[in-house]
Amino acid sequence: MKKTSLFLVALLVLALLAGCANTPPTDEPEESAWEFTIGDKDFTIEGLRKMESVTIDLEKKGEVNSYTGVPLSVLLTEAGIADFESLTLEAEDGYSASITREEALHENSILCYALDGEDLSSEKNAPLMFVSEAASTKAWVGKLKYVRVGE
Repeated sequence: MKKTSLFLVALLVLALLAGCANTPPTDEPEESAWEFTIGDKDFTIEGLRKMESVTIDLEKKGEVNSYTGVPLSVLLTEAGIADFESLTLEAEDGYSASITREEALHENSILCYALDGEDLSSEKNAPLMFVSEAASTKAWVGKLKYVRVGE
C-alpha cells in the first residue's frame, strides 16, 4: 500500500511538471520591442531612449517623483504635427484621455520611460507613460500606444 501511494504521488508530481512545461508564452512584447504611434509615424522605445531626454519633478498623490523621457513637443515635430487643437492619448488597453494644444506643448509634458532613475518596466504603466505638469493626472496615460490628432 505504501509503495502504491508513493507511486501515485510521484505520478501526480510528474503530471504537474509536464503541465507547467507546456505553458504557452505570454503575448506581451519585450520592452525594447514596444512600439507607439504619433499621428501616422511609428516610434519605438529603443529609438526614444536614443533621443535627448529631460528629467522633471512632478507631484502625484502628494508624492514628488522624477520622470525621465522626451518632451511631447519634440516628438510631435518629429512626426510632422504642427497644426492641432487637441490630442487623444490612448493606452494599450483602450483607456484614453484628451489634452489641449497648450497642455501638449508645455515644456513639462513628456513621454516618460523612467521613474526615479529606474525603467518603468516594474511599473504598471510600463514601458511608456505620458506625464505633464500642465495636464490633470487623469491624462497621465500609461502603456501608451497612440497619440491621435484632434481637430
